[in-house]
Amino acid sequence: MLKRDISTTNVLAAAAGSMIGSGWLFSPYISAQMAGPNALISWIIAAIFMLFVALPLCELGSMFPISGGMSNYPTLTHGKEVGFLFAWTSWLSYVVMTPIEVQAVLQYASYFFPALIAQESNTLHLTEIGYIAAFFILCAVTLLNTFGIKFLAECSKYASLIKFAIPLLTIFSLLHVSGSFKNVSLSLSHTKDWENIFSALSTAGIAFAFMGFQNGLIIAGEVRKPQRDIPFAILGAIAIGFILYFLLQLSFITAIPQKYLANGWSHLNFPGSSSPLVGITTLLGLGIIATLLIFDASFSPLGTALVYTTATSRILYGMAINKHLPSFLLNLNRHKIPYVTLLINFCVGMLSFMPFPGWQKMVAFLSSAGILSYGIGPICLLAMRKIQPHRRRPFKLSYATTVCYLSFFICSLMLHWCGFSVLWKLYIALAVGLAIYMGYHKTLDIMKDRSLQWFITYITSFLVISYLGPFDGLGLLAFPYDTLLILPVSWFMLYLSQTRITETDTLEIDEVVNAEMG
Repeated sequence: MLKRDISTTNVLAAAAGSMIGSGWLFSPYISAQMAGPNALISWIIAAIFMLFVALPLCELGSMFPISGGMSNYPTLTHGKEVGFLFAWTSWLSYVVMTPIEVQAVLQYASYFFPALIAQESNTLHLTEIGYIAAFFILCAVTLLNTFGIKFLAECSKYASLIKFAIPLLTIFSLLHVSGSFKNVSLSLSHTKDWENIFSALSTAGIAFAFMGFQNGLIIAGEVRKPQRDIPFAILGAIAIGFILYFLLQLSFITAIPQKYLANGWSHLNFPGSSSPLVGITTLLGLGIIATLLIFDASFSPLGTALVYTTATSRILYGMAINKHLPSFLLNLNRHKIPYVTLLINFCVGMLSFMPFPGWQKMVAFLSSAGILSYGIGPICLLAMRKIQPHRRRPFKLSYATTVCYLSFFICSLMLHWCGFSVLWKLYIALAVGLAIYMGYHKTLDIMKDRSLQWFITYITSFLVISYLGPFDGLGLLAFPYDTLLILPVSWFMLYLSQTRITETDTLEIDEVVNAEMG
């Protein structure tokens, strides 16, 4: 059994601190390229969306404070096959996170060591030297994770103070130097403007920036007072993250010199733009801030990588608890850390640099997997209200049905906005996961598993809509008609998911929770 060593402050630091990793170093620049000043609208929409996504998870997390977090819930409500696919999706969204943070470190380091990064066809990727550096950084992060969760939580708490201080100093400096808000000119009158806003939300790192709030759920099995602390950490992290990121986006937009906007925001480019915040502060003569940014470009992503390496290992651990994967993944070292899962994630992390070169490519795929996993909240909350209506709920969500249907619609929208070029890769990754499950369990009759049929129908229908839609698709289904179509489809799919609840849940739920909580 894992040890409950994490305090209120530490769980909030783990959730909020995880949101301040590589996202703040790149998202303002990429979002500005995609949507210009309208990127500010993207951040507002994202924050509202994430609150709706998080509310069902607050109730579930306080009810079931078990390791692996929300990756466990579908198994409890819809059976092992659907549970595995959602857990697999959660793992996909997390296992790429540590390589993303390492990529950010190396990309910023390339400002002084250009041999680390090469550029081909507007895509940045690691060189051979870069791969060697990535290997040693991943080794260090993995090794530190073997020393116990309390040690990591304490490191995260103090690291978060520095991680917040430097972005705030950067915001103040950029606003001070710019002196005006003449660059902040919103344009919302054309459908293309809204397409860019929504695309930036899903693929420019905005949705990615909010993903850290999940860490309060992932490490719930090691939190001292989970019923109180988990909702506090989730909602608090979203609020803190939004304020910081919105101000950072605003300060970045205002600070861009006019001469670099001559060809429009979509062609924004300036010296050092591969390390955008260092580049812009150097241009503006903010040498001290640029130096601090170079330091933080290593510190923030590495601090976030530590937390995500912890969380990712707990997802595989939770999948083994639910008997999705072999029991040897449950092996713990003397510090009560699942070291086998750490080693597996290290190997997968190194391989992930190959199909997703560059920070933005990794983020786009990760965001799609993360957004799909968000659907766990509304699906499982509604199911749990039917399965165990009288179970104690330390955090009970009001108007749960309405919030869940809105939440699932929001998840479906954000998934659609990721674009077909990303979604087909996610579809393949899910197929690989299903094949692994079939190989491990020897038999799986898809035609007889109604829950699995529902999940496959859901993801396939959105792949088809995306293929026909305007986001990297054929454009046959124009905006906003694609959005109007997603509303009834998503609600029907959520309704359908509630007709596929397994019948032996109560005993299984109590068995899993009691085993985990001791």
